[in-house]
Amino acid sequence: MRVVSLMVQLVLLATVAAGCSVADPRSPSAGASARASPSPASPGPSASTGDRRPLPSGFPVLPGADAVPIPSGDPGLIGLWESDQLGSAAYDFYATALPEAGYPIVGLYPGGDIALIRFSVPGGGIWQMVAHGTDDCRVAIEVRLDRP
Repeated sequence: MRVVSLMVQLVLLATVAAGCSVADPRSPSAGASARASPSPASPGPSASTGDRRPLPSGFPVLPGADAVPIPSGDPGLIGLWESDQLGSAAYDFYATALPEAGYPIVGLYPGGDIALIRFSVPGGGIWQMVAHGTDDCRVAIEVRLDRP
């Protein structure tokens, strides 16, 4: 737990140093309501690459999030999206949607610039949903294998 806290603090510091600011909730993109289903740009399962685990069919995706190609150098990354919504929208969505979709929550770790939810997957194992800022001041939403 202490290692996760230190890691979150380091990433928060890096994000602040990058100069991104939180989106103004009065801006058109931040105030837009989420659609009930994922956008066409955010397909369900991610393609499997080598030993990469595929995202299960029907896995919840933040409405309006855009799918992002998964970099080949991160085998623990299972799904990746970006959104113009506030980071808290992703955290709140997954805190509710994961248990409803059959993924029990193991731990909730809200944060200012980074938020993490650990959840169990059918067949055993723990995965994470990590929401954090990007270089272009959007919110990245990662689904990945559990890591310290």
